[in-house]
Amino acid sequence: MMNMDKQLYDWTINYVKNKDLAFRKLVKFTEHPTEDNIEFEFKDKTIAHFIIDKLSDKIFNLIKDHEHKAITCPNSEDNFKFLIKEWKKLSEIKNLSLVFVNLKINDKWIINPHTHSMIADPSTIESGLRTMFETANGKVAEVKKGKKKASMFEESSSEEQEEGMDGE
Repeated sequence: MMNMDKQLYDWTINYVKNKDLAFRKLVKFTEHPTEDNIEFEFKDKTIAHFIIDKLSDKIFNLIKDHEHKAITCPNSEDNFKFLIKEWKKLSEIKNLSLVFVNLKINDKWIINPHTHSMIADPSTIESGLRTMFETANGKVAEVKKGKKKASMFEESSSEEQEEGMDGE
């Protein structure tokens, strides 16, 4: 195991343990350093966490036998490009999370492609993912100026309601 992988490996164990502090569902975890994965056994499911330095097509074979799986990898440009290139294939896999980690500033972002592809606008997926990628690399996202899209949760103004409601 390379040094960065070891850091990522240790980071993953700490991350999962800390995330579970409130829920207390983690029963045990089993390390498989030669396979670069850790099995976290929770009261309700087991999640295999794969620690991968550089994402490639090999991941599809690695994760195929696990119902719940996560891949922890560095938040690098190459890994981001792989995510975009393989988005369609990744979004067809249920119960898969990808954790992109920036060890330098101890930041991360997580994506579940299957769930995300169901709720996100396909035309903005890449730019949304790029924003998360850059934020975890310490770049502050700029707010785009321009016309604000109406939200389905916002109430329309009383003027708009009156215009369309009187039947004329």
